Amino acid sequence: MQIDQVPSAFNSGSTGIKKAEQGVDEAAVQINRLNIEQQKVQDVKADNKEQIDAIEARPQADLSEEAVKLVVNEHLAKANTKTIKTADEMIGTLIDTKV
Repeated sequence: MQIDQVPSAFNSGSTGIKKAEQGVDEAAVQINRLNIEQQKVQDVKADNKEQIDAIEARPQADLSEEAVKLVVNEHLAKANTKTIKTADEMIGTLIDTKV
């Protein structure tokens, strides 16, 4: 690896971590939304059938789907962290080699 490729590796790792963070945030929002919607359905009395139908007609996030997204983004963040660590180690090696 040439020294001019190291900043590219750092940038790639940093961008990947940011994307993973955004993915985790989005999944967390969807899980929270799902929990709020379920609570609303439970709070509405059975005699308000129209209100229940309106809530249930909205597109719902699937809890298992969102949990998978959380895990995927966790792995994405870990992989990009390893990229940054590797680039850091390579910089150290290149500096040691030059000295």
